[in-house]
Amino acid sequence: MPLSAKASLFFLAANIFQKAIMVVFTPVFTRIMTTEEFAQYAVFQSWETIFTVFVTLNISSYATAKALVEFKEKQDDFISSAEFLTTLLVLFFLGIFLLSKSFFQGINAFPTWVSILLFVDMASVAFFSFWSQSERFNQRYKSLTVVSIATGMLSPIIAFTLIVFSKDIGLYKGWARIIGLVLTNGIAAIFILYWSIKKSKAFFVLKYWKYCIQYCLPLIPHFLSMAFLLKIGQLFVDRYCGGNMSGIYALANSLALLMMVFNDALTKTLVPWTYQKMAIKSYNEIKKPITIALIIIAILDIAMALIAPELVRIFANSTYYDAIYAIPPLVAVCFFGFLYNTFANIEYYFKETKYVSFASVCAGVVILTANFLLVPKFGYIAAAYSTWFSYVVYAIMHYVFMRQTIKKHIDGMKIYDDGLILKVSLLFSAIIACIPVLYKYTEIRWSIIGFVIVYAIIIRKSIIKAAGILKKEKT
Repeated sequence: MPLSAKASLFFLAANIFQKAIMVVFTPVFTRIMTTEEFAQYAVFQSWETIFTVFVTLNISSYATAKALVEFKEKQDDFISSAEFLTTLLVLFFLGIFLLSKSFFQGINAFPTWVSILLFVDMASVAFFSFWSQSERFNQRYKSLTVVSIATGMLSPIIAFTLIVFSKDIGLYKGWARIIGLVLTNGIAAIFILYWSIKKSKAFFVLKYWKYCIQYCLPLIPHFLSMAFLLKIGQLFVDRYCGGNMSGIYALANSLALLMMVFNDALTKTLVPWTYQKMAIKSYNEIKKPITIALIIIAILDIAMALIAPELVRIFANSTYYDAIYAIPPLVAVCFFGFLYNTFANIEYYFKETKYVSFASVCAGVVILTANFLLVPKFGYIAAAYSTWFSYVVYAIMHYVFMRQTIKKHIDGMKIYDDGLILKVSLLFSAIIACIPVLYKYTEIRWSIIGFVIVYAIIIRKSIIKAAGILKKEKT
């Protein structure tokens, strides 16, 4: 196997393993923590996602990927300098936060030391991201795979141990879960920083600092909008509905977004394949595999929504059962997330990134407005449906911008089967909207599940054929 293919395989396996570990531990945590305690971890991560946009400028995730190409001969110097810049940014914003903590009302629910852990984790995650970007770029898959698996296992194990002994050490269980995360990321970050300093001590290089700031600063509206799309619902539920509902919503979100693991794997295969076809102008060959992929995701998402009651019983006790009603709309987010990525890939290919930012900001405004108006009145269900609606808006906007991009660059040629994609999307949405009604009728639900399985078997040849095409092209 070529090194590039082997590296991709190991990176994907490590990513899936990390998520699988969290899935394995979810029923453990839900049974030893109350809904309020379980919610604290989700709220902590939500605040971290939003704060990261300002505190680290997402330098480690975005500017670094391109910088490793542009400064290929000075990679270590760039990373060392970017790490130092990130450290200063984290310390600066931590100082502002501590001096004006009363201004941040939502995060005031955390003790000061937990708020400090938030900033520590943002720095730790950034340092790990710098290192992992470098490892991926240089195809050093062994070390990254080992560290990813180790941290994936260590975090829930530490958290579980602290929760079990929480009464003995006088620790609130909600904070114990957070400590497990921060401690694991912090240990990894210390070792990463040590090796980074050994490689280079170029802490301040104006050229690299300027590059990072110029690259990321204009993207803050985009970053912030994406953070809102992902996490703002959890914060609104916690703020207006209380810890109990927040915990229920957190479980629903965790279970529904399990489909993102499959989405990510499929997207990582389809993106380079699509770009290869675009490069040789084989536009007609793109339609069928993309449509089949969308149908597969629709079938899997519908199946997950149908078995939501059984999933919740497996992953949590009866206090979380109402989470079933939030799972269908959150599962739909996965479908439309894949769909908007499909459209956005064309914009990225032709470097029309202004469309991406504009669509993100509009979708961010939509979800912020919807949550503000609806969550106080209708609770966590409103947050779930607001997220779904925002992703529909996001997908529609990207479709419109994709058509404009195609019209500008390749004379309006059709790359995807737009009509069929619309029909699949409408049918999928109608089914998802009806599924909550079926939760009281177990026999009907399982009959539909049986139908879905039979249909998947019927179209298996098309699925295998599409997979064969992708595999051949990738090879």
